Amino acid sequence: MPGKDELRAQWSGFAAEWIARMDENRDDARQGILDDWMLALCGDVRGLRAIDLGCGEGRFCRMLAERGATTLGIDLEPAFLARARERAGPSEEYRLCDMETLDGLPDSAFDLAISYITLVDVADMAAAVRQAHRVLRPGGRFLVANLAPMATARGTWLRDAEKRKLHWILDDYADEGPRPCPFPSGHVLTNFHRTMSTTLNTFLGAGFALRGLHEPTPTPEQLRRAPGNDDLFRVPIYVIYDLAKP
Repeated sequence: MPGKDELRAQWSGFAAEWIARMDENRDDARQGILDDWMLALCGDVRGLRAIDLGCGEGRFCRMLAERGATTLGIDLEPAFLARARERAGPSEEYRLCDMETLDGLPDSAFDLAISYITLVDVADMAAAVRQAHRVLRPGGRFLVANLAPMATARGTWLRDAEKRKLHWILDDYADEGPRPCPFPSGHVLTNFHRTMSTTLNTFLGAGFALRGLHEPTPTPEQLRRAPGNDDLFRVPIYVIYDLAKP
């Protein structure tokens, strides 16, 4: 199991590439489909206090702020926070903070918490979920977009001799723990695989109520933007959990 220092070093080594990827709109997952789903599920955020857990370079905080929210983005990578602050508007704040502890943040301070493909990066998911619950006011919502457990297990495409995708191979589903996540550049991050039952029971055990569970598939317009997302009709790569603090 990689320690926190190793996980932080992986992201520090990848930060410049990640920032360029976001700046150049090269993330078909977020820009192609998930942004639309997440913003629709957030609904009207005018006047809300929102926290983005693992905000990266601040892109989703900016989206929420543009729609009238007051946002706090937290992350452990200084390069991300520096980039976020360069672009921050008056209703955005960014802070070096660990989503597993949320040190210094008061109870019941936020109306909305966001985890946008960040719980998959966290070694102690249960701690992060408990902290999200703590800082939300009663009636507050927690929206979690994550890699689906069918994707984080040891899965890949079986291809024919012409490299065409035949079907998805899923293996070692019940074997939870770290998985290497390689990027085309050769950089490797660590993702943490958990089963669907572990994930849902973690949310429920922290005190959340499940409002909805979504497995995004693209609209025709979204497919025009990112044709490669047609795979989502074959394999559920992403899942969004809509949770509330009673």
